[in-house]
Amino acid sequence: MDAPGAAPKAVLLALGVTALLGVLKLIVWLRTSSLALLSQAVDSGLDLVALVLLYFAVRLAGRPADESHHYGHAKAENLAAFTQMVVLTLVVAGIAWEAIGRLVGTSSAVQAPGYALALLALSIVVDAVRVVLLRRTARAEGSEALRAGALNFATDIGTAVVALVSLLLVRAGLPRADAAGGLLVGAAVLVAAWRLARRSIDVLMDRAPRDPAGAITAAASGAPGVAETRRVRVRSSGKQLFADVTVAAGRTSSLERAHDIAEGVEREIARVVPGADVVVHVEPTSETSSHVERAQAAASRTEGVYEVHNVIVHAFRESGRERLHVTLHAKVGALTSLGEAHELSERIEEAVVEELGDEARVDTHLEPLETTTFGTDVTGQRRDIVDTVRQVAEAETDVLDCHEVLVIGASGRLDITAHVRGRVDLPLARIHAASERIELAIRREVSEAGVVLIHFEPA
Repeated sequence: MDAPGAAPKAVLLALGVTALLGVLKLIVWLRTSSLALLSQAVDSGLDLVALVLLYFAVRLAGRPADESHHYGHAKAENLAAFTQMVVLTLVVAGIAWEAIGRLVGTSSAVQAPGYALALLALSIVVDAVRVVLLRRTARAEGSEALRAGALNFATDIGTAVVALVSLLLVRAGLPRADAAGGLLVGAAVLVAAWRLARRSIDVLMDRAPRDPAGAITAAASGAPGVAETRRVRVRSSGKQLFADVTVAAGRTSSLERAHDIAEGVEREIARVVPGADVVVHVEPTSETSSHVERAQAAASRTEGVYEVHNVIVHAFRESGRERLHVTLHAKVGALTSLGEAHELSERIEEAVVEELGDEARVDTHLEPLETTTFGTDVTGQRRDIVDTVRQVAEAETDVLDCHEVLVIGASGRLDITAHVRGRVDLPLARIHAASERIELAIRREVSEAGVVLIHFEPA
């Protein structure tokens, strides 16, 4: 399988250079007995192991999710980064032990020939190039393992500089400078190793990233239809961010509306955290819901109910206690028998009482769910009805004009739709009241009227 992206290529290049430098450092150490050079040679050898591990980690991390790894394989990089830190810490501990032994004991004879100094200078330049290459690729690929490799080589620069200075001091007549330099490098490496190890541990332990979590919460709360954001859980796997978001919406929202709200949340989150894998769960509100919303939601949950409308709740006091009287209309299957309808009504009433409490009384009216019926457009033939409807509508105070009337003949009745205009600032309550008055007036004038619909538009 070909490794995707630039990450494997960057690792292979670093691998070849590390192998060459490691061999050269080992040869020079055998000729100089320098502890600083030994630390360099051993570090290069361990870099080889770490880079091999890193190469396979970035290849594995690039694989897509499968049946065994639903979130992909990106954490292989974090595991590789943590392993590099463990290996680096063990090496530093060994070198520090030897350095302390030389400082408190008899100093070993250390040579500092010119070629050793030249090799260390070359190592510094090469490591600097490797750091730049790996950091650039790590940013482009979002790779934690490459960041760990870059830190490792940045540490190598520090050890090479200290080793170079130590050998210069040895040449100046300070033989213990070699051991002191090794000890200083060890301390610096341990600090850097712990910082990166802690970052890898956070990812492996699914610690929530702070900044994305806050941004996701704010984005979800601002999505249309969201009453509140109840929970946000964020985790990362490599450069991929995963978020589980729970939001609350109105209890009367349909399944389709809840789906639209969830998609809206995903779009808002995508604006602030591009590329995030987001799962949105929509729950109904409860605390802020009105009695009407709660009653409608409870009735709608009843099996066999297709639609609930005309929910009216009257609150009054009786014997010092608050009582509720709920009336509602529900649509059920057209073939439902009286016995089945009565049983269904009782289930609806029980559900509403359970929601609102024992102080509520519920009365239901069941209607058949109508299917699509075939009709005929008779608007042109029934101009008398069109004129009557227009006159009735325009007689209403809140109607500016009636500009369209549609008359459909179906099942022995005439269904009438009237489009009227009103002021743009007309309150909805007045629109509804005006519509009811127009409908009643039409029914008085047109005995054949079936369904009457008044559609208001802004003038």
